[in-house]
Amino acid sequence: MTHKQPTFECSNSSDLYTTGGSDKGNFALKYPIGLITADEIAYAGGVYGVVNSNYYLNTGISYWTMTPYNFSNYAYVLLTYSSGGIGSNKVDSTLGVRPVINLKADVQLVGSGTTSDPYVVVGAE
Repeated sequence: MTHKQPTFECSNSSDLYTTGGSDKGNFALKYPIGLITADEIAYAGGVYGVVNSNYYLNTGISYWTMTPYNFSNYAYVLLTYSSGGIGSNKVDSTLGVRPVINLKADVQLVGSGTTSDPYVVVGAE
């Protein structure tokens, strides 16, 4: 895994999982939520095989990504270790998950994120 090139781009628009209200993609999603990908973790500072506790996605808890790694008698998926590094493991292990949603670039978050002033997504109607 050298010369890593994480990307948010999807080269085939029919592979874009989108909702029925979108003007692109396959319109397959009823609820637009999924698991985080290894590329999203890499953009935030995670590196395969490297301990990094200094980025916001490191929670001190190991969790799965939705990124496949290998299939050799077992299915392996990439994950983030509690130390902050990216690694892989068989899918029969018990780990946490980290859900994500994708928002359009023109939406805004207002609020401070506290219980008395929660974040509110504006412009996503």
